[in-house]
Amino acid sequence: MPKHNKFENESYKIDIIGNHIEITDAIRSYVFEKLSRVERIANQIIDVHVTLDAQKLEQSCAILMNFIHFHVKVSASTDNMYASIDKATDRLVKLIRKYKSRMQSYRAKHVSTVDIHVNVIQPLKDEVKEINEEIEAENAHKAEDRYRLHEVVAKEKIPLKTLTEGEAVMKMEISDDPLLIFRDEASQKVKVIYRRKDHNYGLVQVEG
Repeated sequence: MPKHNKFENESYKIDIIGNHIEITDAIRSYVFEKLSRVERIANQIIDVHVTLDAQKLEQSCAILMNFIHFHVKVSASTDNMYASIDKATDRLVKLIRKYKSRMQSYRAKHVSTVDIHVNVIQPLKDEVKEINEEIEAENAHKAEDRYRLHEVVAKEKIPLKTLTEGEAVMKMEISDDPLLIFRDEASQKVKVIYRRKDHNYGLVQVEG
């Protein structure tokens, strides 16, 4: 179950969730101690979510820190939970320090947003009828997997923010989001920035 706590001088809460691990007082105190480093260099924090997961050969720590206009996601895995907490919080501090001035500058300027609708799609369930002969069933299954259509299963509304390309890259770097849709501040064109497999970013401009 999540455990809630607040830093001494702040009004935001910290949730700590344990998967396959008991959140002891020692672990909880260690997480708070490490996160207190962030408190000294960042402000306007809304809340913090820490997930600790213990598998047989891997101990992982994931941190999501929500600010007013940003969220920062980091994670780390080692064979020791305390070492994973160290690595995750070190990465969190590094990212916030790297982008602190730009985040403050972004908050200071007028932020223009509009709402856009995004459809969430997923593959249709297998609806191929059972065929008597085994070979025909296998062929039909392969064909269905290859050519099946998709359906809209949910609709979401997200804000379309006006950003510079640099701000869009910053938002991608401090989060784990696969892509970001935004309006370019200079051209007023709608653009999509996305993560590439080589760990760089691609940029698509929407025409029309």
